[in-house]
Amino acid sequence: MGRRVVKVALAATLACCVAACAYNDHFDNRVDRYDVASERARDQMILTNIVRASKAEPLAFQSLGQISGSNTSSLQMGLPSLVLGPKAALSGATRALDSQTVFGANPGASGALANGVTTSGSTSFNVTPSETQDFYKGLLEPVEPQTLALFKEQGIADEILFYLFTEKVVEERAGTAHENIYLNDRLDPSFDAFHHYVELAMRYGLSAEPTPGAKVAPAPSSDISDKKNSGDATSEPGSDWRLCFNRKAWAPGTPYADNHPLCGSKEKMADPRTVTFRDPHGVKVTAHVFPRSTFSIFQYLGRLVAASDSGKIELITPQARGNPPLEDDTLFAVNAGDSGSCFLTVDYDGTYCVPNSALNTKRILGLLVQLLALNTSIRDVGITQQVQLLP
Repeated sequence: MGRRVVKVALAATLACCVAACAYNDHFDNRVDRYDVASERARDQMILTNIVRASKAEPLAFQSLGQISGSNTSSLQMGLPSLVLGPKAALSGATRALDSQTVFGANPGASGALANGVTTSGSTSFNVTPSETQDFYKGLLEPVEPQTLALFKEQGIADEILFYLFTEKVVEERAGTAHENIYLNDRLDPSFDAFHHYVELAMRYGLSAEPTPGAKVAPAPSSDISDKKNSGDATSEPGSDWRLCFNRKAWAPGTPYADNHPLCGSKEKMADPRTVTFRDPHGVKVTAHVFPRSTFSIFQYLGRLVAASDSGKIELITPQARGNPPLEDDTLFAVNAGDSGSCFLTVDYDGTYCVPNSALNTKRILGLLVQLLALNTSIRDVGITQQVQLLP
C-alpha cells in the first residue's frame, strides 16, 4: 500500500512539473496582453493631452521604450520520510508517525520538505519624456502637404484631413484691398464661411502633389536620419509639394470655375499652399490655406472637447461619413462623465470617454500616433526611468 502511494505521489509531482514547463513555454497569450496594454497606454497618453488642451494646461508627451516580461512557476511536494538505522534513534514524535505515510513537512523532523506551489511574474518597461529639441521642432512646425497626401493614401477622408490640418483660410478678392479671414473654429463667427470653403474643397477635389519640376527626395536612410537629427540637414522634402485641384475628384455636376493650379499641370504658384478660382459672379478669388502644426491639432481637438455639444462638427461627404456598419457623421467625439460603452477612457479631473461608435475619433487618434512617431527620433527613446511591476 505504501509503495502504491509513493508511486502515485511521484507521478503527480512529475505531471505538475511538466505542466509548469508547458505553461512557461506558451508565451503567446502574454505577448497579446503586452500588445493590448501598450496600445491602450499610448492612446490614453494622446487623449490625456487632448483633455489637457481642453483645460488650457501644458501638454506632456511620453515615449514607451522596450517592454520585457518574465514568468516562472514551481511546485514542490514532500515525499514520505525514509528512516535508516535502529528505531531507537527516532525521536518521540517521529516514532509515533513511523507506521504512517506522511507527505509534506514532518512536524517531528527538522529540514523536512513541505508541500507548496509558487508562481511569479514581472514586467519592466522604459518611459522617456519627449522633451528634446528635435521632437518639439517637429511638433511645432506646420504639417506639409506631403504628409497630407500620405494620410490621404491611407484612406482617411479629405474632409477629415481638411478640418484637422487647416487653421484658417485667408481670402483675397480681385478689386478689393482687404482680406477676409475665416477661422476653423466652431465657436468663431467666421466658421460658417470656413465651412463653405470646406464644401468647395471637397466639391473641386482639393488635393496635394509634388511641385512640377521638383525632385522629391526618397525616404531617408538611417544615415540621413542621423544627419537630420544632428542638425546637418539643409532641406525638407515637404517644401516640394503643393495644393492643387484634382479634376478626377470633382463632384458630379460641379460647374467649371477656372480653378488653378490643376493637379498634373505645370503651372506654378508663388505659394504652394495657395489656390485660385472664380466665384459665381466671375470674380477671381485667391485662397491662402494656412496649415496647422501637430501641436495646434491637439489644441484644436481640446477646444472641441471643451465646447462639448457646441463644438460638434457634422461631416457632409459620403467618404467621411462612411457606410454601415462603419458609419459615423461626427468629426471628433469625447464625452465627459461615465458614458457607458467606451473604446477609451481617461481620468483627468473627471472621466472622459471615447464612445465605441466614434469611428472618426478612433481614426484621428491613430493619425496622431503617426504624427508623433514622425517627430520622434530613435535617440528620443532612451533606456532611463525603468519601472518594474511585481504582482
